[in-house]
Amino acid sequence: MLPFARTAIRGTSNFDLKQFSECLFSELEKANVPGVVRESPQGVYKYNFSDLHCPNKLKYGVIEVFCHLLHRGFIAPEAQTFPVALNYSRYWKTARGESWAAGGDPVPEDVAGYMHHLTSLVPSIDPVIRQYVQEGLGSFAREMYFSAAVMLGAASEKEIYLLGGSLAGALKDTGARTQFTNQLNGRSLYSLLMSMGKHLAMCKVPRAIFDGAQNHLTSLFESIRVQRNDAVHPNTANVFPETVRLSYDAFPPALQKAESLRKWFDENPLSI
Repeated sequence: MLPFARTAIRGTSNFDLKQFSECLFSELEKANVPGVVRESPQGVYKYNFSDLHCPNKLKYGVIEVFCHLLHRGFIAPEAQTFPVALNYSRYWKTARGESWAAGGDPVPEDVAGYMHHLTSLVPSIDPVIRQYVQEGLGSFAREMYFSAAVMLGAASEKEIYLLGGSLAGALKDTGARTQFTNQLNGRSLYSLLMSMGKHLAMCKVPRAIFDGAQNHLTSLFESIRVQRNDAVHPNTANVFPETVRLSYDAFPPALQKAESLRKWFDENPLSI
């Protein structure tokens, strides 16, 4: 429900449960979800919500996702006679909700949907990376943002070392290859990232592989920075849900690009 709900509230700023349900059903209809039935033109609603046409499972799903948006602070009840009472019949989209609705798929709270999207982009995903991401998503869904950041940072770090191993084999200059291999084995992440960025910047062909590589890899580097500094450093130890969400949003295409690079390096040894 979450991806559909995100799209449903994107074009509206305030609504009641009826209007939310109609907007959500409009998105579900596009996906041919069973139980979404159009009402007659003379009907009160755009869709038929009667027990005869709309199964309880679908109704409860709408209520559940509505409560999720409320719990996450994406929507809030309007003021009735502020500050005396709130109007729990009408809701408005908060600034946090605006940011969430404008985001792209997949939705980190939807663990199964996110993993399906990730594995469709990278079918041969490393099993360790897969486990890190899946456990991180579970933490994110439970609002445990520290652990979610750490898990994604670990997944990103694992991919960087895998990519580094493939890049080392593609370097044709013996001195450069030896220096890079020492950095890779020395586990000095900062120097490794700097050196990797320098070598990737020199790669010009084929453009389909290397175009945009720096931007995607920067998002992996940023996930590692959050893991090593913001989340676990004793003097800072602070993460924000929005920052972690952005990291999860950026991870699937970043991993896909990194894996494309790895494949090219493995297939073209001593070529750069």
